[in-house]
Amino acid sequence: LVVSGASVSGLALGPLIPFLLDTYGWRGALLLLAAISFNLVAAGALLRPLPVTDVSPGPPPQGPSGLLQLLHHGPFLRYSLAFILVDAGYYVPLVHGE
Repeated sequence: LVVSGASVSGLALGPLIPFLLDTYGWRGALLLLAAISFNLVAAGALLRPLPVTDVSPGPPPQGPSGLLQLLHHGPFLRYSLAFILVDAGYYVPLVHGE
């Protein structure tokens, strides 16, 4: 289920891209594809580690200290590295094929 999103989006974008190109031109189509991809920012914001119960309750630290804690969190780093490697090896010529 986790990695099925790439396959589903590959199937959905195949017929969608020619439609967008015919309707909005190449600039409008790329703008709409960027807007669709921008939704991944909200999904990425949900990938924060849950607070540990033995730490004092409260909101996680924000700013540079919160980012440094996130960059030292082992499971988050492994998860991020896995997606970087998947994205580097996953090539779908949907935009370039048209």
